[in-house]
Amino acid sequence: MTSILLLCTAALALLTGIAYLAVCARIMQRFTRARRRQPEPHSGVDGRDRVQFASADGRVLIRAWYLPARPQRAAVVFVHGKDACRGDELKSPTLELALRLRAAGASVLMLDLRGHGESGAARLTYGAHEQFDVRGAIDYLVARGYEPGRIGVLGASMGGSAALMAAAADARIGALMIDSAFADFATMLEQQYHKLSGLPWHFLPGALMLARCVTGVALQRLRPIDAAASLCGRPTLVVHGSDDPFVPCSHARAIAAAARARLWVTPSNRHLGSYALDPAAYSRIVLRFFTSALFDRRGVRPVTAPESEPLRLAA
Repeated sequence: MTSILLLCTAALALLTGIAYLAVCARIMQRFTRARRRQPEPHSGVDGRDRVQFASADGRVLIRAWYLPARPQRAAVVFVHGKDACRGDELKSPTLELALRLRAAGASVLMLDLRGHGESGAARLTYGAHEQFDVRGAIDYLVARGYEPGRIGVLGASMGGSAALMAAAADARIGALMIDSAFADFATMLEQQYHKLSGLPWHFLPGALMLARCVTGVALQRLRPIDAAASLCGRPTLVVHGSDDPFVPCSHARAIAAAARARLWVTPSNRHLGSYALDPAAYSRIVLRFFTSALFDRRGVRPVTAPESEPLRLAA
């Protein structure tokens, strides 16, 4: 009787363990796979070139649009977030913003991060590996003749976190505009896990363990704020909605403090909602920031935005 009871207990424990791992695997799959969205059809009438290049780690082929300005004095890379694609970096069509930057004299490179859009398949690592896609974009632009330091990055949400890590490792990035990025993945996960999964907390450690097995990244240790602290005074503007329901504004304040950056808090109540709230004002800020940071070097005169827009900085 005792041996039967022990066998039953062992079988129950085994089944419980299998069930636990199955639920953890489901959570891991959801957190490490993007929902692919295809970029809008490319008509060619707006001067976009379809280009491709390798990520800096050589693992993935990255697809992108390149909008060259003449002369090519500076360039800005657009980096989208999770489940987005090029042309939709700010949860609203951004081609018009890219065209305005090009008209102001800055070329624009809009890429699909790995696992997104038309780029190669890969698991999500929330910036840890995606930073190599950004650095691959910098390699591409330098190979086309752009000077190190005259390349900026506009990173949105996860793309902002990837941009911070890329800039910390690559001094060729001369300026950063970060919109709605998280400062610490563990903190964000603590705030959003139950809402996203609907499951008890005790499944999270197992899901993170499996995620590390398949990606090689301990997501709970991912801290873009540490990268922000190493930017060495490079021009940086942090943008965030005051009532962002997904990534609280406290993340932006922490990033801005660590990077000694300017902080622009908008009255948006959506994640990545600042551009859609007022595209004209947002565009003016983008133009002024990047033309000042990238053109006003070695005596090059910055291009002036068409209209004046006061930059309201948070206290």
